[in-house]
Amino acid sequence: GKKAGTQADTTTPAPAAPTATGATHEIQMVMQSANSFKFVPDNITIKTGDAVVFKGVSSNGVGHDVAFYPDSIPPGAADVLSKAIPDQSQPLATALIPDGSSVTVSFAGAPGGVYKFYCIPHMAMGMKGTITVTP
Repeated sequence: GKKAGTQADTTTPAPAAPTATGATHEIQMVMQSANSFKFVPDNITIKTGDAVVFKGVSSNGVGHDVAFYPDSIPPGAADVLSKAIPDQSQPLATALIPDGSSVTVSFAGAPGGVYKFYCIPHMAMGMKGTITVTP
C-alpha cells in the first residue's frame, strides 16, 4: 500500500510554471451537429494543483481554442494562466487545437474561484464552459 507522508516538505520557491500535482481532468471539444460545437463536460470542479486537458475529439477538422475571460476569473488567476497556457494565440487563449490533439492547462498555484472560458471561433454558437477551482 501507499504510505502517507513520505513526501518531504521543501522550502524551495516554486518554479515559474508549477507542475500540476493533482488529478487530471479531460474536457472534450465535440461537434454535436453541423452548427453546434460544445465542451463536454462544460462545467467541472477541480482542485488547485489539478490539470485540465482540452482535447479535440469530433469536429470534422474544425479546430477549437480555449480562451478565458479576463474579467471572469479570480484575481491573480491571469498570471497563473498566462504561464500555464502554452503557445498563446492571444492573452489567456490557447492556440487552435485540431482533432486528435490536446492542450493541458495546469491549475497549480491557481487561486480558487470560477473560471469562465469559451472557444473564440464558436463563441456565437455558445461554445463555452466553467471550471470551478477549490483549494
